[in-house]
Amino acid sequence: MATIHRKFSILEAGSPRYVLARKKAIGKSIHLGVAMAYNSSGQFEWACSSYDGSEFETHEDTFIPNPECTVPQQLEKLNDTIIGIVRDYANTHNYRIQGVCIGCDEETAKIVSKSPELKDPIRSMCTRFWFALDATPCIYTLRGLSLTEEAASAARKVYDWFTPQFPGNIPRIAVDPETNEVLVDMDSHCHMVDLHHFEETTDKPTWDKLLALADECKQRKLKILFFNSTPQGGGVALMRHAMIRLMRLLGVDCRWFVAKPNPDVFVITKRKFHNVFQGVTAEEEFRLTEDDKKLWIEWCEQNFDNYWGKGKGVVDDADVIIMDDPQVSAIIPHIRKLNPNTRIIYRSHIEIRADLATIPGSMQHDLWDFLWNGYIKHTDLFLSHPVAGFIPPRVPHEKVALLPAATDELDGLNKKMSPADIEYYRRVFNRCAMDQGSPGISHDRPYVIQIARFDPSKGIPDVVEAYCTFRDQLTAKGIEDDQHPQLVLCGHGSIDDPDGTVVYDQVIELLGQPEYSAFAKDICVTRLPASDQLLCALLRGSFCALQLSHREGFEVKVTESLSKHKPVVAYRSGGIPLQIEDGKTGILVERGNTKGVADALTRLYTDMAYYQRFVDELRTKAQDSKRQQYFTPFQSVNWLYLATQLAFKGNDEAVANSQPQNDVTGTYMGNGDIREWNARYVREFWQDNTTVV
Repeated sequence: MATIHRKFSILEAGSPRYVLARKKAIGKSIHLGVAMAYNSSGQFEWACSSYDGSEFETHEDTFIPNPECTVPQQLEKLNDTIIGIVRDYANTHNYRIQGVCIGCDEETAKIVSKSPELKDPIRSMCTRFWFALDATPCIYTLRGLSLTEEAASAARKVYDWFTPQFPGNIPRIAVDPETNEVLVDMDSHCHMVDLHHFEETTDKPTWDKLLALADECKQRKLKILFFNSTPQGGGVALMRHAMIRLMRLLGVDCRWFVAKPNPDVFVITKRKFHNVFQGVTAEEEFRLTEDDKKLWIEWCEQNFDNYWGKGKGVVDDADVIIMDDPQVSAIIPHIRKLNPNTRIIYRSHIEIRADLATIPGSMQHDLWDFLWNGYIKHTDLFLSHPVAGFIPPRVPHEKVALLPAATDELDGLNKKMSPADIEYYRRVFNRCAMDQGSPGISHDRPYVIQIARFDPSKGIPDVVEAYCTFRDQLTAKGIEDDQHPQLVLCGHGSIDDPDGTVVYDQVIELLGQPEYSAFAKDICVTRLPASDQLLCALLRGSFCALQLSHREGFEVKVTESLSKHKPVVAYRSGGIPLQIEDGKTGILVERGNTKGVADALTRLYTDMAYYQRFVDELRTKAQDSKRQQYFTPFQSVNWLYLATQLAFKGNDEAVANSQPQNDVTGTYMGNGDIREWNARYVREFWQDNTTVV
């Protein structure tokens, strides 16, 4: 008797259930499990289970191969079949696939492991789910009495990974409880991209250099470690997730560790380190006290002793260690004592007001004196954003190199999206806005957006003031209110940032003031949960972007906006003028000039030829080439170059002790001035094929 296979129900267009499904405000989230088996007859049997948290629906099938095709070709055709059926099933029911777990039983896994040519098609199916269906894919070996049981188990597994549920979310951030290592992409079970995807977005000289440096790291068996305070929230964490993902594909031993969270310490590191360095607070209550120092030092030392110290297999044999910002910098002397041969890089990601840090008695001076003399001076290299005004006193010029921040073209923040994806996430955003009592984004009106943490340095009150002036200007031109763009203010939070709720509440209160209340119904202010694709879709759907930070390091949101061909109106703050070509890719305005921002918005909105010139320029190959230095592969070349130059292992010569003293280059000060500084971009060394000696 022939085997009867269950099938997914594909709704017919126009049927009552199809029409009802279209009426849903947001497509129902489902998670898929796909199980495959390669039988003795050379056929692929497969099953797919859909799970929404309460019930399963299953599809089973047998794929009969074409005898003229190779097994990898058969797998590619099977991919086409599965993707096609799943897409039709989700589309007709108005379901949204959030995650998919793809796997096979142990017997098939053994066959695949012995046949490397079979791995690529399976991994290719994962990446197709990511790029074609916007579903986060995972790979696992499955167990069960049947394929349908394995598929159901896989669906339930991926559902658990994505809880608490939120449309468009990312998997739980996994951290090893023994060492606090961040297990990026669920310890590589999530497989969104392959190496060739990175290659396709990178020019050949850069890609060849990346492969060569990766090979050198593997041959010398170099071990590279990153340390910071949190695995999620903020630009540092985003960069590390993307870079570790690429390093693993390259086979480089590169790992990332975070501290155990302590809210009391995070109040110190955010308000008394970060905010003070940026100069956004002058109140004496934020001056670092002896009790603050004691608590912070004890926290760092406890993390080192419990997770990274002697016998933990972390710092003991590391060749190069990178400290991201000052949050855990008190472990530097302990690293030196445990592993004297390791080379340590301090990476400064924030704007440190060097002008204030030079004034004896200022909070910035005393804070930097404490951190530098006790800890950071023991590092081998100080990496700064390419702004001389960010390099504080007492840092020897020969220890300084310049490195901008980066983002990733292939992750959820930047990948290409279909109009249907953008519309879906607009509805998700509106649900979030409604839950927070904020207006949503209208379907038939454009909007201006600023994506940023709710932070005192991000200039959010200036955004509101500039927007209201912009609206007044449009009214003066006779443009009806219902044709005015809306304003979207949104961003993620971070576990080490206690200011988010405070600043958010301040913005809500601001909108209640008489001078702004008339426009409050068109201002969407929303704190968003962790969802990279949500931010990507919001930016892609916008008319243009704002970045009115009063203090800024090197803002990746500017890079992300420009890469989506959105003109950016921004303050001339920090490193932003290095990212925007004024009048070509965006418009720079002096800090605090909200009328200038409104004027820029008005011209962009009312003069479409003017607006289109910016868009056309951003689409040019020349601009694409310039932006490459701000993406993951280029940034990874910088890091691997530094590692190979600094590390002693496998290198008979003492290298990277300092930079050539005669290499003086003009460096942007952050206030419109140029300062002569003995510092070069890291890229200049490997692009010039010179060696740091």
